[in-house]
Amino acid sequence: MLISSERLHRLRLCSTRSALRHTCLTAAIALLVAACARQQAPAQPYRVGQTAVLEGWGITVHHFSTLPPDQWHQPSEGHVFCIVELTLENRSGQIRYFMPEKQMLLMDEDGRVYPPDHTAGVVTARQRDWTVPDGEMSVGEMAHGAASYEIPSDVTELHWVFHRGLFPWLPKVTFALGGLP
Repeated sequence: MLISSERLHRLRLCSTRSALRHTCLTAAIALLVAACARQQAPAQPYRVGQTAVLEGWGITVHHFSTLPPDQWHQPSEGHVFCIVELTLENRSGQIRYFMPEKQMLLMDEDGRVYPPDHTAGVVTARQRDWTVPDGEMSVGEMAHGAASYEIPSDVTELHWVFHRGLFPWLPKVTFALGGLP
């Protein structure tokens, strides 16, 4: 039985498409498994004053405190401004970029997550002359500043979390801050 060249061409094309679908499906499953894999958390969170090293980042939390509002910027009722004073160092050997609103988060005892707050950042800049490090960091560059937040005044246990990258499943380090000072 002879197969026409046109039919042979269609069979090869079908086989190639099937192989491509299989490769794409395998890659998608591998990415999904990697994204959903649980990251191993440190046995205990770091403490204020300690330096954590995470895949080319050096992260030190120096101080955690509340911040009094000024006459133009007030927190919402039942909330306070607070700051996490920190130093971030690029130890990776390459230029790095980061976004505080995705990588520097405050988390309370109930798992609620608070990104940096713009209004609290303005107050921090005026009162302490600190800004939040962000953007591009050159090789070996160190940035000192503070991440500022607006949080409920009744939280009892806080952790500051630094994510290595923009995606929440990437490795992270946690610093135990305790309750509001």
